[in-house]
Amino acid sequence: MKISNNPPQHLSNYEVLQHFLALKKDNDVLERAAESKKNRDIKGAFDQIPLITRRGEIGGPEIPEVPHLTPAQLKREDDAARRGVSKDLVWVQGEVLKYLCADYNVTARQTADGVRSIADGLQDYGLTRAELLQTCNLAPTNMVGMYLIVEEAEKRFQNYEGGYEGTVGTIISDIIEPSLLYEVPDELTPFVTSVKAKEIVQTILEDAAAYAEEEEMMYQEQEFVHEAEWGADKEAAADDDEDNTMD
Repeated sequence: MKISNNPPQHLSNYEVLQHFLALKKDNDVLERAAESKKNRDIKGAFDQIPLITRRGEIGGPEIPEVPHLTPAQLKREDDAARRGVSKDLVWVQGEVLKYLCADYNVTARQTADGVRSIADGLQDYGLTRAELLQTCNLAPTNMVGMYLIVEEAEKRFQNYEGGYEGTVGTIISDIIEPSLLYEVPDELTPFVTSVKAKEIVQTILEDAAAYAEEEEMMYQEQEFVHEAEWGADKEAAADDDEDNTMD
């Protein structure tokens, strides 16, 4: 094991998307290979020991056809079946792809050249690395989006030609908008999810109500425990002790 002292490298959302697409491709290959190995083993078992029905006929489960493979391909299939695919990893992979390709994100409409053009085009505006990365990730196409990303944007952009509004407008129209595709590529369409504002609000309200209910139940349990520890008898005894002390 090697310990690296290099500072961590931050990835853009586009780079994360490409990584998980490659990961999904590898996992799909593993799943197909594992399924093929399973069918091949079942078919081989029934070829060696046929299943005879009560009527004397050769039966058995319906098994999909398996392709003929060379020894090298069979070895790779065996290796893939031994490795298997983690269900947890497949779930995480699916959730990440759905999030990055959701309609409220622009990641699915970005390209490597587009992200690079945003990073290069913003070099003259004095943005921090965090602001630059956020701009590449969110690619805001309105002034509100830029205002939320750039700290003290009005003050920092006021000395540029066109002032704050003119500078932000130039960034959006000349740098950000040209970097985005008009439509999501066909290969990413299966991962696109649509989220409506009403659904988000409803989810937040339901979570808040559930949290408030849990808090109320915890408070009642604590109050019940407090009363059980004391009770009427102990409270009366405590009053007697106070009276004796005063005497």
